[in-house]
Amino acid sequence: MDMRKFSGESFIKVDDVRSGPIQAQIAAVKQGKFEKPDLVFETGDTLSLNATNNKTLMRAYGPNSRDWHGKTIEMFIGEVEFQKKMQDAVIVRAISPPLKPEEQTPLTSSKGDDELPF
Repeated sequence: MDMRKFSGESFIKVDDVRSGPIQAQIAAVKQGKFEKPDLVFETGDTLSLNATNNKTLMRAYGPNSRDWHGKTIEMFIGEVEFQKKMQDAVIVRAISPPLKPEEQTPLTSSKGDDELPF
C-alpha cells in the first residue's frame, strides 16, 4: 500500500532547492488554492505554480495540462517580483523535450472533459 496518501501534502519550497536543483516527473495537475494549479509529482510532492512557472510549462508542453503528465521538469532557486520586491522563488525548467503544436491535445476534446484544463 502506498503510505504517502496518509501523510498529507508536502509542498516544495524555496529551502528545498536552495542546495541545488531537483528533477521530478509530473504525475498530475490539480486545482490548487488561490486559483493556482498544483503539480503533483511521482514522489507525492506538490508544487504550487505561479504565473511565471505556468507560462514556462505551457510554452514547453502546451496549454492542456493532460500533456504535462509524465514530463520531467527541474526546479531551482530564482527570483520573482512579488508586491514590488524581488523574492526567492522556486523556478521550473522543462527537461522532457517540448511538444510540437501538432502533438498537443486540444483543450476541448471528444473525451467529454472540456471543463478546466487541470
